[in-house]
Amino acid sequence: MSIKVRMTLLLGLLLVAFLGVMQFLRRGEEARLEELRQEAMQTSLQTLQQWINLANQPPQRFVRDFSEWPEMVTFLDRRDPAWAEANLHQNLTNYEAHALWVLSANGELIYSTQQHAGPPLPLPATLADLTELSSSGARRLLFAESRDGLLQVWGEPIGLDEPGKSPRGWLVVARWWSPRFLATLSRLAEMQVQLVPAGAPPGDNTHLLLPLTDVKGTTLRQLQTTLRRLDFSESLAADTLAVRMLLLFGLLVIAGVSLGVQQWVLRPLRQISHSLAHDDPSFLTRLQGEDNELGRVARLVTTSFEQRQALVRENEERRRAEQALRKSEEQVLRSFELRARLARDLHDGVIQSIYAAGLGLESAMSELNTNPGAATTRLAHCRQSLNGVIREVRGFISGLEPEQMQRHGFAQELAALVTTMQALWPVRIVPKVDPGIASRLSIGQEVHALQIARECISNALRHGGAKKVLITLTQAAERAVLTVRDDGSGFDPAQVAGLGSGLQNLASRAREMGGTLKLDSQPGRGSAVTITFPLQEATT
Repeated sequence: MSIKVRMTLLLGLLLVAFLGVMQFLRRGEEARLEELRQEAMQTSLQTLQQWINLANQPPQRFVRDFSEWPEMVTFLDRRDPAWAEANLHQNLTNYEAHALWVLSANGELIYSTQQHAGPPLPLPATLADLTELSSSGARRLLFAESRDGLLQVWGEPIGLDEPGKSPRGWLVVARWWSPRFLATLSRLAEMQVQLVPAGAPPGDNTHLLLPLTDVKGTTLRQLQTTLRRLDFSESLAADTLAVRMLLLFGLLVIAGVSLGVQQWVLRPLRQISHSLAHDDPSFLTRLQGEDNELGRVARLVTTSFEQRQALVRENEERRRAEQALRKSEEQVLRSFELRARLARDLHDGVIQSIYAAGLGLESAMSELNTNPGAATTRLAHCRQSLNGVIREVRGFISGLEPEQMQRHGFAQELAALVTTMQALWPVRIVPKVDPGIASRLSIGQEVHALQIARECISNALRHGGAKKVLITLTQAAERAVLTVRDDGSGFDPAQVAGLGSGLQNLASRAREMGGTLKLDSQPGRGSAVTITFPLQEATT
């Protein structure tokens, strides 16, 4: 995507964002006005709640003060109607109460009175209701329906000197939520207050302040308030005009920025882009003379062309030098590998054969006087062994693997090695090779296996003085197991570690075969070398 398209998209996004911000500000203003309405509503509702609390104080004080008055306990015992009329009935008006009931401890109605004439109002709460409210620790306040309308009821125990003891009786006071009382609340709170049935949906501009429930928590009525809707249309119109002016100014700013970007940014960038695309600094000739940021960029681009040409030449020279160095390193690495391989093969093959010939000469010298015929035979075998060593050295010099392995295979070469070693030294060597497993060995595995067997036999004769060597080639779970075991003097592997290259060569050959080496030897108990390595797939 070109920079011009990007700048066009950017300016478009700025325009969209600007319009979005304007819309956001408009909605924010509307939300602020709605918040003001809600605050006004909350203020009115709080005011209403405060007036209700103030209106509740007289009857609350009435029931609380008279329930704690010692004369009430005396009245429970004497039940004097004249005292009740003078102290209880006369105070109903003073404490803005509508009706009053006095109960004994067992719930017997002792006295009741009311402001209005007519039959006595029934008790709005049972003794169980009063006891439940008292034991739960809740406010002793509930609502109840009556023939006069909704009653707000307070109840307090009488003669309850200490917590946990049973009361001597109960004082119950009720106030009628009359139309006059509701009109007084509406006038004080400056809103319309009315009682509606439970579950009635709210109307427009209404807010349900609280449900009025009985002692069981059942809603009897709902106190509904109707607020005057505040008018903020003039303020909203002024804000709309300001937003439109700001929008017009923003559009002019975006248009000016668009023209400036086109002339001072996009045009120089197109020149720089053409210069880089065509690898030609001539497109920047005019731009280089300008004294601004893009003019400096043009001069830097021209300098970069020159530096890039020099860098290309330097990289080409470095590449040729690195190629020559890699070839030299490869030759040195191959030289080291050939030296390591030659040292290992000389140790495991030539040197072991020379050691074997030396052992044969030593045996022939010991039999020269006592058994000249046997000594002559051993000397002949020594000569044959040395001739074989000479052929093997010539093979190493020419860089060829032993050809006899390709002609005869592992089993026959191992048998030839056993015959040669037994001819040179009085030792019994028993090879037990599975022909099927031997046929699945690769040429490299055959060479390594034969050299391992030769090294182990030589070590058993030279260092262990063994009289019997057992060589086995078996199979275990699709892997070949080559074991060379002798009855020599044995040794401690920890003490001979690092003293020679024989064990290291064995481990190296085992790794090249893709297998593992296990050495089991103890002083006086012989030695056992086990090589476990993978087999090739059997051919059918």
